[in-house]
Amino acid sequence: MIYSMTGFGKSERIFGSTSISVEMRSVNNRFLDLSWKSPRSFVLKENEVREFLKRKLDRGKITVSLTIQSPDVNLASFKIDHSVFQQYASALREAAEKAGIAQDVRLEHLLQYNDIFVSNNDAEAQEALWKNILTCIDEALDEMNRMRRSEGTELANDFIHRLETIETRLDKITELSKTAVTEELEKLRERVKLLLERTDFDPQRLDMELAILADKVDITEELVRFRSHNKMFRSLVEGKETQVGRKLNFIVQEMGRETNTIGSKSSQSEVIHTVVSIKEELEKIREQIQNVE
Repeated sequence: MIYSMTGFGKSERIFGSTSISVEMRSVNNRFLDLSWKSPRSFVLKENEVREFLKRKLDRGKITVSLTIQSPDVNLASFKIDHSVFQQYASALREAAEKAGIAQDVRLEHLLQYNDIFVSNNDAEAQEALWKNILTCIDEALDEMNRMRRSEGTELANDFIHRLETIETRLDKITELSKTAVTEELEKLRERVKLLLERTDFDPQRLDMELAILADKVDITEELVRFRSHNKMFRSLVEGKETQVGRKLNFIVQEMGRETNTIGSKSSQSEVIHTVVSIKEELEKIREQIQNVE
């Protein structure tokens, strides 16, 4: 079973009078990279969210967006963060001086910045809210993984189809290689005739020519190894292991090496054309693997 690197999940729940919404997106990335978007009061929870995601994810660029809405919110439940308040006031005064504006900074100028207010709720209520948020994150993660698994199934079906296409072309090359040996032996007979006509004929030279021919036209080992790679690739795609992207990528590289060797050993145009078509299938597989976990 394989998983796609791209997915989306969303979860919503109500806690008292508070509405919680979590959206989670995943795209391809070599490592696990989190982008945590939340209200100011939960910004420092990023590391906890990262550790939470590590339990179920190996890699990927993960964006988690938290939205909280509460119709009963009033100023009594908030207090001013005086440090942030002073930073805004200083920044506005400096900007006014540089712009040559004589007007001083007024309170209404500062109240438009939401992050000068921090929650005045007690720690117990905040912790209860956070537990509900974690539940939402877990549900969004599960939904995202279901989508990744569904896309992974589609990728697996595409891989298997391409492997079957490659197997058919390997069968064709196997048949063509049988006639290739006959053709090369005929060419060698002509060379032997020419050698026998020469007074300086060297039997050792004939043995060397035969050895070169055997190595040049015999692609049996390459075909056996290629088919072995195909079986291993398919077993990973259809197996229970989930994080197989790197293994699949390595196997495709080995397939590419065998394909190049087969092409270099053949002088038949039909074999060469078939090798090119196999390379095209391998390139499509290689591109798709980049989106496999």
